[in-house]
Amino acid sequence: MAINIGPPQAEVRRAQGFALSFNQRRYLAAALLLLPVILLRLFTSFYPFAQTILLAFQEYNPAFPPREYVGLQNFYKLSTDMVVTSSVEFTLIFVFGSTLFQVVLGILVASLLNAKFRLRNLARTINLIPWAIPMVVAAVGWRWLFDGNYGMIPDLLSRIGIEYDWLIDPTGARIAVLIVSIWKSTPFVAVTLLAGLQGVPEELYEAAKVDGANALQSFWRITIPLIMPLMVTIGMYMLVWQLAVFDLPFTMTAGGPGFATSVLAYKIYQEITTLNYGYASAISVVMFGIVGAIGALGLIVFRRVQLSL
Repeated sequence: MAINIGPPQAEVRRAQGFALSFNQRRYLAAALLLLPVILLRLFTSFYPFAQTILLAFQEYNPAFPPREYVGLQNFYKLSTDMVVTSSVEFTLIFVFGSTLFQVVLGILVASLLNAKFRLRNLARTINLIPWAIPMVVAAVGWRWLFDGNYGMIPDLLSRIGIEYDWLIDPTGARIAVLIVSIWKSTPFVAVTLLAGLQGVPEELYEAAKVDGANALQSFWRITIPLIMPLMVTIGMYMLVWQLAVFDLPFTMTAGGPGFATSVLAYKIYQEITTLNYGYASAISVVMFGIVGAIGALGLIVFRRVQLSL
């Protein structure tokens, strides 16, 4: 009579049922390794976001506790706050205006840098100098240039009979901030678009030249369509990135004159410094909504550009 010294068949089948395949063990190990990073990211991103949403419906000043639920009162206050209204207006003007000029000038600069000439590499390096300068340093320098008392720009204008104090006039201050933003970020856009231009086949330009197309026609019919997805991508990036601009208006004009150059991020900063956390959170929610709307619009445009190619 044979003696079965092994484990019972039922236990063997049960153990095999709990055994993991090699791929399952690999995925489990990857999940366990990523878990600390995921938890940290949730703690540093999701928790502040959820807390901001919660505070937007509360009136909370840590100097005068406790918190008080006020519903939509903070948002109603936003609709009647002239500073917030002006901040939203200038934020949109700043973001769309500067991004438009950055992309247009960026493609022109990129085309020049893509041309074949001596010292081209040096020109590409010099192009990046404005972008490499810290924004605070650039803002201080341009504030001196636009200063009505000793600035170079008002002085040059006065020599041709134009007396104008840029940083005192609200419109002039807004234009000055836009000029600095365009000057600062156009080199980055140009370098990004330059990478796209270098991917355009040279044979297309040669064929267009054989067909009798001039340089402008080749640029409009070949260059622009082929790099349009990249232009939309960099444009969307600059739109979203500049929605949170703070250092430029804070350093250059401090939101002035009055609140003409105040942006949403600067207004949020002002409310936080006065400990109005509930109101600041409501402004942050509005800012998040604007970012989401612009992001969705950008995705739609990018999708249509891809389908049209």
